[in-house]
Amino acid sequence: AQDGALAGRVRLSVPTTYGHYRLPPVLARFAQQYPQVQVELNITNRNVDLVAEGFDLAIRLGQLPDSGLVGRKLEDAPLVLVASPDYLQRRGTPQTLDDLQQHLCLPFVMPRTGRLAPWVFRDGGRDVDWLPRSSIETSDDVLGVVSLAEQGIGICQS
Repeated sequence: AQDGALAGRVRLSVPTTYGHYRLPPVLARFAQQYPQVQVELNITNRNVDLVAEGFDLAIRLGQLPDSGLVGRKLEDAPLVLVASPDYLQRRGTPQTLDDLQQHLCLPFVMPRTGRLAPWVFRDGGRDVDWLPRSSIETSDDVLGVVSLAEQGIGICQS
């Protein structure tokens, strides 16, 4: 804009959980503060090619793989275990990792690697990775894992 205000179009790609839960209030404030900026929002867990696909910005969780891209940490994303009250009433509430091994855990398969995403726990100020074993694995959409947990099928980390 000629008056120095931000204006134009920005193409943004974000993962599904971020796009559904973390971004909406931030995007609402941004849209109110910068009404002349058009935001094209792409919500996907697929790693997009910023240059080839014409994105201005992408938000992703975790470490940036080696590339020519520049990454900045936006925030720490807290992780929680999710289970329905019905599941916990039937199976009990796990208190330790040993307890958790006796439960039906609902892991997420990372689309990029095809491997299970380890669950991360904090122990004495350090992160501890734990790989859940399960007869049910979900890939491509973390919200699918959360939906299964909400339906009383098991426990997930989100």
